[in-house]
Amino acid sequence: MFDSVLGHGVVPKSRFGTGATVSVILHVGVFALAIWLSTRPASIKEKDVAVVLKVAPPPPPPPPPPPPAATKQVKRKPNQLVQPKEIPQEKPPEAEPKPNDTPEPDTGGVIGGVAGGVAGGVLGGVLGGTGTVPFGEGMTRPKLISGFNGRDKPEYSREALVSNIEGMMIVKCVITVEGNVRNCNIIKPLPHMDQAVLEWLQGSKYSPVTFQGRPQQVSYTFNFNFKLPK
Repeated sequence: MFDSVLGHGVVPKSRFGTGATVSVILHVGVFALAIWLSTRPASIKEKDVAVVLKVAPPPPPPPPPPPPAATKQVKRKPNQLVQPKEIPQEKPPEAEPKPNDTPEPDTGGVIGGVAGGVAGGVLGGVLGGTGTVPFGEGMTRPKLISGFNGRDKPEYSREALVSNIEGMMIVKCVITVEGNVRNCNIIKPLPHMDQAVLEWLQGSKYSPVTFQGRPQQVSYTFNFNFKLPK
């Protein structure tokens, strides 16, 4: 290339121009590289940062409970017998009541009767023997004289037949001295049979209950066991 420059008289002009252009470009490139290197800031080496993980210390343990208060022991004195200031005097025994020498007259009453009642009355009766007494031992049982609608027992109601009702029904009534049935209360009901049984009882006639041959108005319990017809 330098030969081309120095001997430009011998070398053709086109070759001389090409070499000069390449040379200028190379010098400009080298000069630009030198400027760039001189102006580039020095690289700073990053330092390694150590990361330390700090863990909070555990909470301190709770303080121990205070010691129990010392119980004060009370010294008990041994049992001492204290003599009373006044000595009670013995009470004289009471005199036993003298038996009544006059016996009470026997009126023929019943033990547990009401004072003023009629002799021969019923145990638990009222004055004059005219009240209602519970049916008890020694009384005659009532017998059916005529049933309601000529039947000897209550009829099944239509609802009870459809529902296939069976079982025991208990009714408590008052039988007067004439044998009539009054004031009935159902003790154990039966579905769809209450009205039929009450109508039959109050429309029926019984023999009066007697005690020692005398008719009594008593509270009597009727039991009816119903079974479906086969």
